[in-house]
Amino acid sequence: MRPTGYVSLWREMGGSRAAPPGPAMATLGSVIAQLASLVRTASIVYVIVQVAIWHSFYAASPVRLAGPALAVAWASAVTARLRRRWPSVLLVGADSAFYVALALGAQQCVPPGIRDDAFSWLVISLSGQLIVPAWYAPGALSLPLALLPPAAYWIGAMPRQATDLKALTGSALLLCAIALAHGLGRRELYRRAETADAALGEADRAASEQYAILSRNIERREHERLLHDTVLNTLTAIARAAPDDPDNLAGVLDRCRRDVALIEDVLADPADPAAGGRGPGDPLGEVRAVIADMRDRGLSIHVDIDDEGAPAVPARVTAAIANAAREALANVAAHAGTGEAWVRVHLTPPAAGAGSPGRLQVVVRDRGAGFDLARVDQARLGLRRSIAERTADCGGQASIWSAPGQGAVVSMSWPAPARAGEPEPAGRW
Repeated sequence: MRPTGYVSLWREMGGSRAAPPGPAMATLGSVIAQLASLVRTASIVYVIVQVAIWHSFYAASPVRLAGPALAVAWASAVTARLRRRWPSVLLVGADSAFYVALALGAQQCVPPGIRDDAFSWLVISLSGQLIVPAWYAPGALSLPLALLPPAAYWIGAMPRQATDLKALTGSALLLCAIALAHGLGRRELYRRAETADAALGEADRAASEQYAILSRNIERREHERLLHDTVLNTLTAIARAAPDDPDNLAGVLDRCRRDVALIEDVLADPADPAAGGRGPGDPLGEVRAVIADMRDRGLSIHVDIDDEGAPAVPARVTAAIANAAREALANVAAHAGTGEAWVRVHLTPPAAGAGSPGRLQVVVRDRGAGFDLARVDQARLGLRRSIAERTADCGGQASIWSAPGQGAVVSMSWPAPARAGEPEPAGRW
């Protein structure tokens, strides 16, 4: 939690970088700096225009140009600084000191006809300067520094004879009102920015905690799917096998070895290749490995690969789609009543200039017994967790179509399409 108070807020906004500002405070500081530079630029233009209008006054005594010339030069330097970064405490102090000196000593550089008026170049320059100390000075000094130039303007005008006291008072009060308005704006906007940053920080912490919980849940579900896809399926195969057939026993043992290797691969650290973790995603390689494994288990699989260009598929997505395809093929072998399946792999490259990561789609089809989706037992994990949830957890989408006597089609795609669609009918390929 950042320290509160306007001194600490000033430190965050450029006086000291002990702690970085939050997004709201940083945005506010940047906007005010841009606004200050625009105000200073406008005051520079105004001074130049007024000097041009009263050229006869300045031509009579070129020394009178010293005041507006210094005002333009200093304002230009500060404006350039504000466009690059927020002002430091030193710059704020120097800026206030310059305008106090200008207010005290530049009264004779203003044409007599507008000397006490609120639209003289001196008053306009002073009003444009007030935004810097009001917003960027340390909290305890903000208002005093903003009120110094109006006070100096009043003091500098008093020794003159024939001073228009009413106009002078009005101009000084106008400068004070501008300073107070900046002070109130600073107080309110800084408070809101600090509140927004605190709320954003709290939301970020809550999101991080929820992300950690979600990651653990996804990992736990993947382990449950892995147990279903390997151990439970293998135990089912063992229970159905003939116990006195040596060839069958050898096949079961080989299947158990592959299951152990698959479990070790999933549980390994993905960032550690030596530990068996996966490198960059290889969709075709992993799907082909699944197909080879299921062929070794006696399933006849026809493969159709439509490779328009390999998209950049993350390794975790590749593994999720491949494992979902493995479960779909395992369901064909165990429940479809047929030893034949079709697998179609479609790889779409990223669209030029569209910012799309491309698309991976794997469709598993069979012409077996089929089933009624409405009558599938919700306690069965194969379709729900091993295919649908596994694909959804990696940002993809799975759809399943089947009807009694018409086989089944399981489609898995990543990234998920903009609109959920039905899988391709069995008769199309």
